Amino acid sequence: MAGSGHRTVPHPADVTIEAWGPTREACLAEAVVGLAASFVDLSDATPVDTVTLEMAADDDEDRLVAALDQLIYLVDTQGVVPLRADVDIGAQTFRLTVSVASIDEVTPIGASPKAVALSGLEFRHIGNEWRCRATIDV
Repeated sequence: MAGSGHRTVPHPADVTIEAWGPTREACLAEAVVGLAASFVDLSDATPVDTVTLEMAADDDEDRLVAALDQLIYLVDTQGVVPLRADVDIGAQTFRLTVSVASIDEVTPIGASPKAVALSGLEFRHIGNEWRCRATIDV
């Protein structure tokens, strides 16, 4: 697969998000958008705000879990869904800058995410691309 992208994969009672990109940052950004695309239609969504999150993480899988967990929290507490993400990874922290849309302005297409399952997590460099995978409890 060339470039960046994401998709959802059927998983019993849950949803699995797979994302890929030429850099770890691009891959993580795609996973963020993939989370939203797993339960709402983003095609006509309009950004209403930008949210910047600073998080600590020891490795790529920790970054993936931290980012997705934080976005699930934003859906639940602020009623926003990510449309686009920029990622800046430092030595032990990372910054996620996310354009968000109001959940009231998008069409639901699946169950809302509840948590990131820790089993089956993947974040790795394969050939000339980065790939990640996370299962989301719905």
